[in-house]
Amino acid sequence: MSRRVKDILKENNELEKQLSDDGKKVLTDIVVYLRGVPVSMYEQEKVRRDITQMLIDGEKRGNSSKEVIGEDYREFCDSIVAEIPHMSRKEKVLVFIRDTLPALIVLLVIWCAGRLMEILFGTLTSFDCPVTLGNLLGGILVLTGAEGLITLLTRYAFDSSRSFNMKWGAVLVVVFIVAVCVNYLFTYKVFSIHLGVAAVLALAVFIVYRMVDLCVD
Repeated sequence: MSRRVKDILKENNELEKQLSDDGKKVLTDIVVYLRGVPVSMYEQEKVRRDITQMLIDGEKRGNSSKEVIGEDYREFCDSIVAEIPHMSRKEKVLVFIRDTLPALIVLLVIWCAGRLMEILFGTLTSFDCPVTLGNLLGGILVLTGAEGLITLLTRYAFDSSRSFNMKWGAVLVVVFIVAVCVNYLFTYKVFSIHLGVAAVLALAVFIVYRMVDLCVD
């Protein structure tokens, strides 16, 4: 992320410490909801700063969060977001790439670690490792499931009851189990790649992530 985003994040984290536990909970739900709206993170943090200050001032007057913001937190946030410039298509694409690459890096590292263990235990006889259809489909399933879960959590940030969290937690577990099954059942080899090349690829993806992260707010 850019320097100005880092600075305002640090400022907001310090400001939030002045809130009561109830105020922090309300603010957390608001921030989660804001993460799902199509405005830059810098604009989101500016909104967060303003709302935090509103809640702090309200608590000093003895007012609750609902007395300060109103009963409908979503409507309150939407009314503010409507006045903020939304991201362009290019910015949306960059943010999507930035948010997807960390999960891809983790999958690549796990795959490399798994192949290394197979080599050490003699399951694989060379460093040329097969990439199966299951590897590819399982990875795509995990990435899609994770992105879908994040979208749901941000969209329904104000409806995150215990039953809601358990429901989508169960969905995530099912997606993970299906991905693992797909990974082991679909053994058709699509291509082979040297383990060293795969490790370099993981590093290259990380570098791309860092570069994109510096370009977006």
